[in-house]
Amino acid sequence: MPRVSILIAAYNSVRYVPETLASVLGQTYDDWEVILADDASTDDTVAVAQSFGERIRVVKANMNSGRPSATRALALEHAGGELVAFLDADDLWTPSYLEELTELFDLQRRKDNRVAVAACDARLLLSDGTLARDTFATHAGSAEGLTVERLLISNPIYTSALVSRAVVAEAGGVAVDLVGTDDYDLWLRVLELGYRVAWTPEALAIYRVRPDSLSADLAEMAQNMQGAYARAIARGRLTRTQARLARRRLRIHKAAELWETLVDRRRDGAWPVAQALAAAPLLGRVAIENVVRTPAAVREIRRVGGPFSRAS
Repeated sequence: MPRVSILIAAYNSVRYVPETLASVLGQTYDDWEVILADDASTDDTVAVAQSFGERIRVVKANMNSGRPSATRALALEHAGGELVAFLDADDLWTPSYLEELTELFDLQRRKDNRVAVAACDARLLLSDGTLARDTFATHAGSAEGLTVERLLISNPIYTSALVSRAVVAEAGGVAVDLVGTDDYDLWLRVLELGYRVAWTPEALAIYRVRPDSLSADLAEMAQNMQGAYARAIARGRLTRTQARLARRRLRIHKAAELWETLVDRRRDGAWPVAQALAAAPLLGRVAIENVVRTPAAVREIRRVGGPFSRAS
């Protein structure tokens, strides 16, 4: 059995899958398997993936779930490796991604057996095909020495991370009912159990920035983040300080969703007076708690949960 199971969730991804799979086949580290889970695509995603040969194992959902989290969970069910590496169907790896992250994982694991995740920075591939000067870490921060408290504020773990499959199982697997925040929810659960993250500032992955990505809609992303925070609070593993922080972040995301909804209504020419009055207490509390005007809090959410962050 290969050491690393590469999990790819795909839906109508025929435009991107060839380049994504080519980046896997070009890895300098060869002890891997690919499980591409297809969410009942209506295009040629499956046929194209299968054309890459037997090393690409395709598993198909019976019907479309509409949730990448459910498709990742399907791929995870078929994984046999000691480590799993998540790779979105439109993203890419540099040739040394697996080699460098497995070496990082092994090195840090020998020093600290609670290390369960190896993560890296990522370049940003813009819609015009050029690479941005900034990186994922420019927007989300470093994952060096990551703590639960820091993770509750911002998710600096790029989606394409390497993680112990046993630890993923211990943490409860992928939350299939979350949309856009299932990886963030997983990292929170892993750190809550006392595991740690090894991180390299090297940009070993390439994140394709798309205007239609799940994280591009701020109001929707703020709503999705609320689910991750609510679950963290409900699990009861957080310290009192961490729980207060989680509740505060939950309020920020509620405020961001309300604010964006009000702004959208105003753009449409409506005057949402009743909605604004109903939202005022929460918006005021968030503004006071963060010692900033609410629009500034919303800009923070845009930085943390916007199109450059897959707390997603």
